Amino acid sequence: MTDTKTLNMDALSTVRTYEQFQQDFPHWLLNVRNPAELFNAQPSYVVSQALCIIGGLLSLAHALHRGGRWPFLWMAGALTGVLVEGSMYFSPYGETIWFSPTVIDLFHQRIPLFIFFVYPFFYYQACWAASKLQLKCRWSEHIAAGLLVVLADLPFDMVSIKFLHWTLHDTEQLLSERVYSAPWTLLLFFAVASFAFSYLFHNLRSWMDRSVGTPQPTDRRWVVGTIGAELVAMVGAASVSLSVGTGLFLAFSYPLHTVLGIPHRIIVIGVFLCVATVFWKFDRKSNRRMPMSQSLLDHALNVITVGHFVLYFVLAFVLNPEDTVSSGRHQPIGDCHHTTGTNAPPLCLDTFSRTDYDFHCISKPPNVGTYWYTVCGTPYENRAEFLFAMAVITFIAALVHWTIHYDFDVRFKIYDFVKRTSSVKGGNNKKVL
Repeated sequence: MTDTKTLNMDALSTVRTYEQFQQDFPHWLLNVRNPAELFNAQPSYVVSQALCIIGGLLSLAHALHRGGRWPFLWMAGALTGVLVEGSMYFSPYGETIWFSPTVIDLFHQRIPLFIFFVYPFFYYQACWAASKLQLKCRWSEHIAAGLLVVLADLPFDMVSIKFLHWTLHDTEQLLSERVYSAPWTLLLFFAVASFAFSYLFHNLRSWMDRSVGTPQPTDRRWVVGTIGAELVAMVGAASVSLSVGTGLFLAFSYPLHTVLGIPHRIIVIGVFLCVATVFWKFDRKSNRRMPMSQSLLDHALNVITVGHFVLYFVLAFVLNPEDTVSSGRHQPIGDCHHTTGTNAPPLCLDTFSRTDYDFHCISKPPNVGTYWYTVCGTPYENRAEFLFAMAVITFIAALVHWTIHYDFDVRFKIYDFVKRTSSVKGGNNKKVL
């Protein structure tokens, strides 16, 4: 038993500099690890990866089943993930996020495979739900898609960061303001980027393919157009939405935060309240009607979307973040007495925030220059508060998706009945008081 503990402690204490990391782990396209070992160290991470992959594959099956433009939407979401993650991790100097090791890692172990299923899952379920609202104002449909993406992303970030699925740059000012570990700025960025994604996906196709009409009729909105127009819409939505999203983010952040000094949390809350009010205004005048009969895949996608929220609440409730151990790539350890001119300053062990991780599970902290080392999870600052917040998010998400997919006003049934009977009578109308 003592030998086993010694071996485990030695494994946890293993550290590498960046140069050693490059020598030990060549630039392989694919790196595979034992899932059992990863589960012992980070059970929540393995479960989260499995859910994201299942959600991504199920949304793909749903897209192929429905046909039309839905497969292009899924591929556009996947391409967005490739572009976002690639731009964040391929630069050796601008890193602000470090993933813990997963079962399958790509590109020098910088990008886990499962992350490419997260984007199409989040984007697809949001656009699928927004399409059912039948909003007269198309801008409000894009707003709805953005809000639904953020709703799915919030518990994902809260649990993932607290349980060390990944670690963030400790001194990056844009990431300093958090809501239960999740940076406010990331929520705002994904909201505006997914809004731009939805807008471009629909409008690029209509601009390229005039046969569908401008604006696109509701019954033609998801009918596939020419292959060229669909490919332009797919690639354009994935690539241009990042630039547009960045521009919108800076339009909010720079004048309000940088110039006026307003905290990011106030900016984000204000923006979300404003766009939610705009959405509510147009939802009251929507063309919503009884949906067509839903298939088994429709129900399965709805279930796993709500299950996404339930799972992260259960993980936060059952597991303790202080039991989490993450051995992998993290922010390089630096000398606290010397600063560098790089875009990603090293971590100072004397002053870093210990909110999400520390070194209590290893014999000694890593040395200066270490790039690959072990960090240990920390307890909730207020367990009851964190769980209550997760419960509220889960309740809101379940109610929102139930209302969108299954809860229809009885007036829709009456309207359909009157419409059918009126057509049968052939113009024999009676005014009912």
